[in-house]
This record gives sequence, structure tokens and C-alpha cells, in this order.
Amino acid sequence: MVCKNNVALHGDTVIVWFLKKTDLFVSCILGQTNPVRGMKDRFGDENRRFQWINDKGTKIASLYGFDQVTTPILEYSQVFERTLGDSSDVVGKELYSFEDKGGSRLTMRPEGTAGITRALISQKLYNDLPQKFYYSGPMFRHERPQKGRLRQFEQFGIEVYGQSHPSSDVETIELASVFLKSLGINSASLEINTLGDNASRHSYRTALTEYLSKYTDKLSEDSVNRLSSNPLRILDSKSPQDISILENSPVLSDYLSDASKERFAFITRTLEHMNIPFTINQRLVRGLDYYQDTVFEFKVTSPLLGAQQGTVLAGGRYDGLVEKMGGPVGVPSIGWAAGLERLSLLVEDDNIPSSARPIAIIPVPGRPVSTSSDFSAELKVHKNTPSIMALHSHAMSVGAALRAKGLRVEFMHLTGSSSSKSQLPKQLARASKMNASHAILIGTDEMQKGVVTLKDLDKTEQQSCPVDDLVRALSAQ
Repeated sequence: MVCKNNVALHGDTVIVWFLKKTDLFVSCILGQTNPVRGMKDRFGDENRRFQWINDKGTKIASLYGFDQVTTPILEYSQVFERTLGDSSDVVGKELYSFEDKGGSRLTMRPEGTAGITRALISQKLYNDLPQKFYYSGPMFRHERPQKGRLRQFEQFGIEVYGQSHPSSDVETIELASVFLKSLGINSASLEINTLGDNASRHSYRTALTEYLSKYTDKLSEDSVNRLSSNPLRILDSKSPQDISILENSPVLSDYLSDASKERFAFITRTLEHMNIPFTINQRLVRGLDYYQDTVFEFKVTSPLLGAQQGTVLAGGRYDGLVEKMGGPVGVPSIGWAAGLERLSLLVEDDNIPSSARPIAIIPVPGRPVSTSSDFSAELKVHKNTPSIMALHSHAMSVGAALRAKGLRVEFMHLTGSSSSKSQLPKQLARASKMNASHAILIGTDEMQKGVVTLKDLDKTEQQSCPVDDLVRALSAQ
């Protein structure tokens, strides 16, 4: 075996060892078929579930006046490192970052807000506020994979720029509630809190730091590290030892300014008037450093989500983010995001519309099928009857005409060298397996007469039907 540049050559097998510091030191053998850990392929029904969720979100966001935005998956690393906060788990442990061939440090987006805010600044959209966007797409975080949480995951979310009144907070929360209910998720409970304005957070941070500093020998290692950088993040700790210490810690609501209290009171009272139930959770801070004032989460208790996976949608206000990223001062912002993997686990199968049943078109030439690559030979056979190529062309034209009318059509291509008549039972069996509603049989006689044989696969009945009447006949059945 010869080793060179971390590549081991042994016979026809090539094993590539990734650097251990990336935690991807799994061998990759030539021909390996497994996806990267924490990432998965999606097909069929699962894809339809995701698309249905996205379609629901798109429709509802549009009703609230939102337009779609798309941003690159890759951003300069500073976009996230400056905005998410060094004390956050995302920046500290979970970013997929690398240096490209040009020497630039790039990061695969771990969330949508920072990239969309960067786009707002680079395109100078702050000159035409308000701006209201919805988005969907893949995000990437190098965290421990578990049920409903992957390293590549899909999100649907919204962002609002330029609206500062607390009524915009209420509308943002209302949209989230309507979205979840449109998916049939009626058991989601809303938890809400306020982090207050800058003055409120400064006062509370001082009090919280003074309290927690007494327990540095008992706090978890992560919390000790956060004590000097962002002690409010300790409130979000899941460590049992931290939770015990926090039970008697100062409460943020005791340090709110009058303006912050009035703002939060407006939001809670308006939610009550709109019959949107909620619980005030004074320990709710969210996991990213750019939040201020309103923060909220919608949670679902369900074994379908696994342990500690209750949050299905979360967001809050981040009025200082545009300025922090180099944009103008004083651009208020608020938004939320929902993980499609978790939502898809909660959506009832009956709510997902089934895909349209296809119509199978089966050409039946009635003689051996040529296996030669020289299809021009077909034109020389039976000069007085249509060739197989002409029959296929005609059958495909019938399929194109049906698709033009919005019907789903599956063309059943002939295989092998056996006669098409002997293949017909297998083709019909394939059509039934794909849940086709009808089969359209087209032979040379039918083509010459301008008709087809229309077979109802549910009733096992068939009839001769003029090509021009196909759409009407299919609609009547």
C-alpha cells in the first residue's frame, strides 16, 4: 500500500481520510454510496410533504404582503461570525467554514436572517422601507444529528425590515400561528418574552453576572465561558447543574425600562384581544446574540419529535442587526423561521394531497421490436403500414396533447426484443403499480383510424375512443 498526501492507494481501492479536526475522518471508499453523516436524500412522499409545507408558507406569507427572497448558500464567514455572536453554539461549534482557492474564508449558511440582512445592505434596499421577505432553503450546522435535526436542514421563514411599532411584532406572531394551523398543527403553544431595550439588558446583565459569578465552580464549562461574553445565553442552558442554579437568579422583567414594559404590554394585550393564547417565559432568550425586545417560540410536545425537540418555530426582534452589519442606523427588524424536518414529522398524512394519478400511454406495434441502433431500418418495413417509429411518434403526440391540458402522462417505452403484444401484460401491470387511472393503447390500426383504446384500470373496462375526444372521455370518468 502506498500513501501520499493523505490518500492511500491499495489495489483499485482509494481511501480518502478527512482531517480529524473537522470530525469527518470517516473513510470514503471509491464507490461509497452513503450520504454525509447528518444529511439525507429525499424522494417521493417525503419530498411532497416538504413541498406542501413550503407551498402553505408561501401562500400565507403572500397574503400578508411578503415577497420571496433567495440568497446564496455560501457567504463570507464574517457575515455570520459578526452577527450570531462568538458566544453562540452556532459560531463556537457548528459552522461549516473553509478557505476557498482564492484565500477567502467562506461559510455555508447556518440560518437565513444574516444573509438576507446582508442582501438588504448590499442592494441598498434600506432606501425603500419597509421590506417584507419570505424564504425557504437548506441550512447547515455541524451539530449532533438526531430525530428532526440534521446537519443539512430545510427552513421556511420570514423577515420584516422597517417596521418598529409593536403591532408588527403581533402581526409576525399571528402569521406564524396561522401558518402552523394551516398545516394542521393545532397543538403548538406560544411562549413569549422580552429581552428589553439596550438599557434594560445592560442593567440585567450586570445583575445576572454578579449572581452567577458566585457559582463559577458549579456552572457547566460552557456557561463559565459565556459568563464574560454573553451571560444571558446561560439562561438557555440545558445543563441540569445550570438549571438548578438559575432557579434563584434575577429575573429580567425586574430590570425592564418603562418603554420596554409598555411595549411588551401592548404586544401581550393585543395577542389576548386576537385570541392567540401564549405563556410568558421569562427564561426565554433564544440562541443567537442579535435578538432584543420580543422573542418567541412555538412548541409542540410530541413523541414524534424525540427528546428535547419541542420548538418547531421561533423568532424575535433584532433592531440593531442592520447597523451591526455595516448598514444604516435605526432599521427595525423582526422575523422567524421554522424547521421543515420537524414540521414534516407532525403533519398528518391525510393532510398531504396525493399526487395526480398518471395516464399510461402504451404503443402496441404488434410485431418484434428492433434492438438495432439503426432505427432508419424501421422505415423500410411494411411500406403500406405505419412504421414503429411513426407509431411511437403518434403516441408521443397524443401524450403531449394530454399534458398540454394539464394531465399527468407516463409514456410506457418498449423494452427488449420480444414482441410488443407479449409485453402488453407487463406494461399494464407496470401502469397499475404506478397507480395509473387509465391506459391508452395505441396500435397501428388505431393510428390509421384516428382512435385509441381507452382502458379504465380501476374498473377493468375499455372502449374505443377518438383521439379528439380523449380529454372529454377522461374527464367524464
